[in-house]
Amino acid sequence: MESPKRVLRDLALIYITLAHGTDQHLDAAEMDIIARRLQDVQPSISQGTVLRAVKEALDDYMQDDAHHRLDEAVQRLRVTVPQSLRRRILLDLTEIGKADDKFLYEEAQYIGELVAVWKVNLTDLVAESAATWSILGPGAGDDGWTPVHDLMLIYVTLAHRTDLTLSREEVEAIREKLGEWLPNADEGTVRRILNDVMRVYQDEHERTFDEAVEAVKASVPAFQLNAVLDDLRYIANADGVLLIEERVMIEKIAEAWGCDTGLWEGDPKEAAAEKLEGEEES
Repeated sequence: MESPKRVLRDLALIYITLAHGTDQHLDAAEMDIIARRLQDVQPSISQGTVLRAVKEALDDYMQDDAHHRLDEAVQRLRVTVPQSLRRRILLDLTEIGKADDKFLYEEAQYIGELVAVWKVNLTDLVAESAATWSILGPGAGDDGWTPVHDLMLIYVTLAHRTDLTLSREEVEAIREKLGEWLPNADEGTVRRILNDVMRVYQDEHERTFDEAVEAVKASVPAFQLNAVLDDLRYIANADGVLLIEERVMIEKIAEAWGCDTGLWEGDPKEAAAEKLEGEEES
């Protein structure tokens, strides 16, 4: 059995790789969860020891051979800790991935690879969906249409249909959100997805907006749908004006997905102004 400090360091490296390596961003919420989960694994270990383990893991993560160090940590934990703890680690990774309210394809893929290496049988429904779901995954049709295409069709419809204009700011907002879902996608992939969506948007005989809404509900895990609604609110505000029509459309989508429809209180224009002021101050 490896020493408790070695186990903590290996765990921290695995957690950090998921939190940062999949989207190149490590926020405070993710770091808080990592520290708490490490403390839960070995509650007798002091907080100072946990923080040192995190620091050492960060040093490992910054090295040129970080991928090799990660592989070694994964293999060590496979043989030195019981399956019950490995399963718990996978559930922790699911929570870390969801900490920023957006569970990305790369995060699902990372957890899925650990499931395969550790040969853990996951029975928890949330963990199963996290380990197997991909926004570009099994939902793809023979024509290459995927759940991310349906997401983009919804985004484009919101941006254009409500005022019959598609501003530069709205296009950039859509590109930004697509990039967050697919952080490793190259420019060619992004352009191809948007071109496919724009072609279909102009001919609803191929894919209607309602079909896209239902497809997203069926293919995207329930805990991800609020993240999609956040994207819609962001896109609606991209041009600095939140229209009544945009608010109504988002609320109808939220209702179709079984999400909270109370997205704004009071006048939507005032809500939009407050949101923009808050972003400027931050």
